Amino acid sequence: MFSSRTQALAPLCAAAVSLTLIMAAAPATAASPNAGPIPGFTDENAEWQRKYEKLFSAVPSAQAARALDAELAREPGLATTTGDWHRVRRIVAHFRSYGLEPEIKTYYAYLSMPERVKVEMTAPRHRTLPVKEKKRPWQKHYDEVIPGHNGMSPSGDVRGEVVYANYGRPEDFALLAKHGVSVKGKIVLARYGAVFRGVKPREAAKRGAKGVLLYSDPADDGFTKGEVYPDGPWRAPDGIQRGSVAQIQLAAGDPQTPGWPSVKGAHRIPPSQAPMLKGLIPTTPISYGAAEPLLRALKGPQVPDEWQGGLPFDYRFGPGGTKVHLDLKNEFEVRPLWNVTVRIPGSLHPEQEVILGAHHDSWAYGSSDNLSGTENVLQVGRALGKLLKKGWRPKRTIVLATWDGEEYGLFGSTEYAEHRARQLRNAVAYVNMDGAGGSQFGATTTPALDRSVIDATREVEWPGTDGTLYEAWKAQNDGKTPIGRIGGGSDFQAFFQRYGVPAMDVGSSSPGNAGNYHCACDDFYWMSRFGDPGWEYHAAMSRLAGIATLRLANADVIALGYRPYAEETVQYLNDFVQEQRERLGRVVVDVSRDIEQAAAWQRAAKALQTRADEALREGDEAAFRRLNDKIMKTERDLLTRAGLPGRPWYRHQIYAPGIDTGYATQRLPALNGALFVDGDVRTAKAYEARLYRSLRAATRTLAARGES
Repeated sequence: MFSSRTQALAPLCAAAVSLTLIMAAAPATAASPNAGPIPGFTDENAEWQRKYEKLFSAVPSAQAARALDAELAREPGLATTTGDWHRVRRIVAHFRSYGLEPEIKTYYAYLSMPERVKVEMTAPRHRTLPVKEKKRPWQKHYDEVIPGHNGMSPSGDVRGEVVYANYGRPEDFALLAKHGVSVKGKIVLARYGAVFRGVKPREAAKRGAKGVLLYSDPADDGFTKGEVYPDGPWRAPDGIQRGSVAQIQLAAGDPQTPGWPSVKGAHRIPPSQAPMLKGLIPTTPISYGAAEPLLRALKGPQVPDEWQGGLPFDYRFGPGGTKVHLDLKNEFEVRPLWNVTVRIPGSLHPEQEVILGAHHDSWAYGSSDNLSGTENVLQVGRALGKLLKKGWRPKRTIVLATWDGEEYGLFGSTEYAEHRARQLRNAVAYVNMDGAGGSQFGATTTPALDRSVIDATREVEWPGTDGTLYEAWKAQNDGKTPIGRIGGGSDFQAFFQRYGVPAMDVGSSSPGNAGNYHCACDDFYWMSRFGDPGWEYHAAMSRLAGIATLRLANADVIALGYRPYAEETVQYLNDFVQEQRERLGRVVVDVSRDIEQAAAWQRAAKALQTRADEALREGDEAAFRRLNDKIMKTERDLLTRAGLPGRPWYRHQIYAPGIDTGYATQRLPALNGALFVDGDVRTAKAYEARLYRSLRAATRTLAARGES
């Protein structure tokens, strides 16, 4: 999901963060690879670390990347299917060939499979619309590619007039109402983009719609952007974006076991009580080729300019003119899914873990989403296998993982995290890769890991340039290094937003990546011609992920920076105050003590960094242990056991997926959600007290000089 998500969200988050990062980054003179000190390492251990980073970086290759994709993308890998199991077995075989010991862990998830998908235009003329792309000569096992499917959508057989709702956001439905257009009893036609797809049927259902058709408009990822598949990277007229509509902004993982692992025999709540399945109506995706006759025949007022898409006629609101019959039969059952994990025990701190993960399931072939991430994890495993044979060991345990069921609702990673909740108290960080094989780099993190991302990019030579990834990243972004804040939409969610494990999500995409998103066209042909024809970006991303993981695993003092984190939190609190004044005319939830406490947290973080620098100069290993205990605890201090209002599965008080966006980050989610979404002042004040206690705990954790 990485490329599509970052393209949609970059304008929302990059500008605010990049200035802070530039100020925090090391001088440009440190940009040359394999030289100089490393934050968090003594000089002696930095030399040892660089020696093994050099050996590690020599292993990932373009040839290996190409061979892995040709093998793993040869058949579709939809979660819980035979193709998925074949993929799992191939991943296991590769890990074993590297001298590693992989384990398959089975969980059981409640999910949907399309049994019947039928979409008919019934007025002004009858037309049966296609629900699957046409087969290409190079695509094998094509019968195993499912038709267009919005995972977790309920079944239904509905008929009605069509209303066009732009992106299907709350504000889009508000504009329809302003124009006197009701969707009650209608079938909503909405284009993908702007928000998580699951928001669209939820909002349509709130207003009484019978069903929803989703399509990718060519203005967003089709012929208006350039040549379409198979002649170019952009979405062809028959390309369909599959994807889940499970309400991942409310919870993640198996819908029937929210908060506990879905092992065999686990207690299951009824689907009617599952937060992830709340408020949905029959929903299915179609191509823009199929949407064209529906839009062309619509009557009613012409839409405003910002609603106009890329098809060559004026779009209209409806209703009138177009009627549709939508017949969906989705089979729901509990099915097995399979995670693959490898543990490389640490030599000094085996109880502490650094986890590198990527999901291996895909809606179809999945070369980009997300075999690119899985193949990078495999290349990291291959390189670590070679280091182990030379006698090397990481100081902390490294876990390599490929997750199943991500596409349905982050199933595999969430069940793993819920199963190992106690052990995750000792997790140093989680590194995620979701779409990692293209020329345009992007990252989202907790602020504590900003510096780790930036420093790792300085060590990787970037294909097509004469310099490092760091230099290319800046060149692509007007001299800045924009890092977003973790919101929703990939496997970091359970680790970070439920269990407080610091997380980073690193990836790269190429122009046109949005055009293959969740489409049958996301295949080896697309990747080898448009995404990464030389496969060099795959290899470079393997080096980046590996170096970031190795540094977290081997640092004397874990390089998690809480001073910029506290500084950003102060800004979020000031923004909350300002928004109250603008929207409510006065401040009704006082956060002045929280601002003061966040400033104290910032001072404590600065003092801790001073102590860390001193300990590193002196090589004080006892101090390293004390400092690392504090550093690892601090992110957990920001959780609340009560969970967020209305969505208790989420516990992080600084970041969560936006309730009305799904992917985009909501800052101070309890405060903003309670006050501005729910209008509940009492709950907002209660969560202000919880936030204050968390900020005070984080301050005390970092400020204490004695033993933890």
